[in-house]
Amino acid sequence: MHDVTPKSEAEQREFFERTRSCFDAATRAVGVEQHYFDIAGTRVCLKFAGGQLVPLIVRAFEHVRIDPVPEPDFSICLWDSESTGVEMVRPPCRWDSFTNRGDIWGFNSRRIKTAFHWIENSVHIMDMQTNTAVFWVQSIGRMPFWVHASPLRTPIHWWMEKNGFQLIHAAAVGTADGAVLITGKGGVGKSTTALASLRAGLYYLADDYLIVGLDPEPRVYTLYSTAKLNSNQIENLPEFQPLITNQHALDEEKAIIFLYPDFSRQIQKSMPLKSILLPRIQERPDTVFTPADSLSAQRAAAFTTMSQLPYAGRQTHEFLDRLSQTLPKFYLDLGHDLPQISEAIADFIRIGPENIAESDAVPVNDQRSSPMVSVVIPTHNGEKFIRDAVDSVLDQSYEALEVIVIDDGSIDNTQWVVQALPHDVRFHRQINAGAAAARNRGIKEASSDLIAFLDVDDLWPEDNLRVMVDELNADPKLQVVHGYAQVLEYRADTGDYAYVGNPEESFPYYIGAGLYRRSAFQTVGLFDTALKFAEDSDWYSRADHLGVTMKRLAQVTLFVRRHGQNMTQTATKAELSPLRMLKKKLDHERQDAGTGAGNAARKTDDP
Repeated sequence: MHDVTPKSEAEQREFFERTRSCFDAATRAVGVEQHYFDIAGTRVCLKFAGGQLVPLIVRAFEHVRIDPVPEPDFSICLWDSESTGVEMVRPPCRWDSFTNRGDIWGFNSRRIKTAFHWIENSVHIMDMQTNTAVFWVQSIGRMPFWVHASPLRTPIHWWMEKNGFQLIHAAAVGTADGAVLITGKGGVGKSTTALASLRAGLYYLADDYLIVGLDPEPRVYTLYSTAKLNSNQIENLPEFQPLITNQHALDEEKAIIFLYPDFSRQIQKSMPLKSILLPRIQERPDTVFTPADSLSAQRAAAFTTMSQLPYAGRQTHEFLDRLSQTLPKFYLDLGHDLPQISEAIADFIRIGPENIAESDAVPVNDQRSSPMVSVVIPTHNGEKFIRDAVDSVLDQSYEALEVIVIDDGSIDNTQWVVQALPHDVRFHRQINAGAAAARNRGIKEASSDLIAFLDVDDLWPEDNLRVMVDELNADPKLQVVHGYAQVLEYRADTGDYAYVGNPEESFPYYIGAGLYRRSAFQTVGLFDTALKFAEDSDWYSRADHLGVTMKRLAQVTLFVRRHGQNMTQTATKAELSPLRMLKKKLDHERQDAGTGAGNAARKTDDP
């Protein structure tokens, strides 16, 4: 079972200091080189040990370069082991503590932020009190192409968040009257729209990641002077062909385009924001604008932003929620006539979003802002049920959702079914290790303070999530709320599911029947991966033993579908035996007795 004991503040500060000492050793070995930039009105210094990393990092920031200043607001210290000969210290955690997004399980300090990115084998660590960060990579040869176009995204995200700004996955273009924010997941036309607008003479701020502030007015700030374009779009925008820096790899990578200094007159440092645009590719020549709702705008901005930025959570969600309710929102229905796209955007800004006819406005309830919930759906060969499970989540009358599907080594078409879903879903695949391991992976990848689970073949009742969220909101000390499960049994003769049994007499510990604060898992631990079955009973037993505050609702909060292929259908008697659970419970009690720990002493709030 994974040790989820959070690292102490002292341990995390020590790790930062040891990492900083390695950087200092690297500078003594190869010297130091410093570069200064204006990022969203703050003075940022990049300190390099040697010069190997310099050309790969600073080029994207050249458009915001400033003269050296004696006391920068924020400093990032960068070194690589290959050119300096100075190795990184070993991390004070296990390898399974790392997540795809970069978060490290158990590193919960508000002062020290730490992230590890697998794909580039790099570490980012920041002391929020001293405004100093350290970046390390083993070898510059390990850095993927997109890092050159958008370097240091993680520490800049932390720095901007500290200053009340937010990095957002979006593009932005504008005219003398202001700018529009163009947001949505990859492939919806952001880059093409931004570059077509730049070619037509509009101002340009970003194509991939940018910075937004809300006070005293919504304002967008440039971050990188780069663009990324799918290779099949290059022929439609030939003006940018000479600026592509990875011509040799376009069969595998997006084209990386450095726009500075060629377009220096059009690249703006910041502009007031006038509207949010949600691009949709249409099969027609002309581009038109259709009013959109705040929920659609919030979801469009949130999905990739929160999927890629380490520790993006409540603050990011609340910022995007406020942004989406502050600005006018429109669908940007993109026609295939590229010159007409930029003309339409320029006219839209000139007329003013507030003057667009409101008769077509989409009615939406923007009054209630909700805490975000991460919903983890573990699956193994569940291609037949995935769409129903995701639809069950999205059909809840709840706005702020992050859906995470963990594929536990499926050998069917699970991955292709998920990719074909018409919804934004975070998908992670792992070697088959069981439901407990899949749920644990989902907990680590989750962005939210509230976590729910739904097995791929189960469903939720209508309005179920809102009811459970309201219960937790009503009592900040409550860590788990759960109800009863109604079993539905498949009837081959009719082809549908029939209600079976009394919910109050059903198995009491269905994981999918509850909603959990992240703090509950920090207190109790994750699910025991040694148990292929009954890991739910074990977890609840440990939670009860540790005094975790739980509330049982007198209502059905889960529909469990029995269809002959459920995992427990193949469980052995030994795996499902209540005696095995009793033995584990006694083991917990004996362990406490040996250490002198009791229930009262082990109760805890959020660490």
